[in-house]
Amino acid sequence: MYAPPGPAVPGNRRRRGGTALPKQPERSLASALPGALSITALCTALAEPAWLRVHGGTCPRQELGVADVLGYIDPKLLEEFCFNSQTVLLLRVIAAFCFLGILCSLTAFLLDVFGPKHPALKITRRYAFAHILTVLQCATVIGFCYWASELILALQQQHKQYRGSLSYVTFAISFYLVAGAGGASILATAANLLRHYPSEEEEQALELLAQMEDGSDAFPADYDIANQFQPPPAYTP
Repeated sequence: MYAPPGPAVPGNRRRRGGTALPKQPERSLASALPGALSITALCTALAEPAWLRVHGGTCPRQELGVADVLGYIDPKLLEEFCFNSQTVLLLRVIAAFCFLGILCSLTAFLLDVFGPKHPALKITRRYAFAHILTVLQCATVIGFCYWASELILALQQQHKQYRGSLSYVTFAISFYLVAGAGGASILATAANLLRHYPSEEEEQALELLAQMEDGSDAFPADYDIANQFQPPPAYTP
């Protein structure tokens, strides 16, 4: 004879609040923090008027920057040989690359903070394409800034304030801010590239397990697994 089924053992009940599956979040705060520093440094460099310091020429200004060539240009800066048409163009190009660097760095920061699961955005974040572009923009700004300093130096040497006076041009705070932004973007790139990510097969397995775990939540909390296997009725001769 088969005995009637006894009370369900508490240990056999399905626990809805069991151990959760390991998640692989796409967020990366380790790279988002240097990205935020890069955005701040680029914005400050663009707003700061001091890019180059000039000494020894007829230019009365001691500090020059991209703010002097955006929009209205003071004619005295051209008349007193602070700028010429070529240096004005170079400084405007520097401002354009700064804007592009801010845009790339902001995009990278948003991807690191929100961690989208779209395949294209996920690959872009994991391989730090936006951070790499920011580094390239900063390097381009530094190169154009050096070129502009050489042209301004040649202009000051041609038009010295006094005969025999020493003319020189040095970099100011904005130049070093751009260099710091590039360094922060390099750190953010390293944080993304050195992070361990699951392979494609592991991601598919995790998604399948998550779907199975979500499907198991459809059972009521007091559902007993033993009720699935009811014994046959008692034998009667």
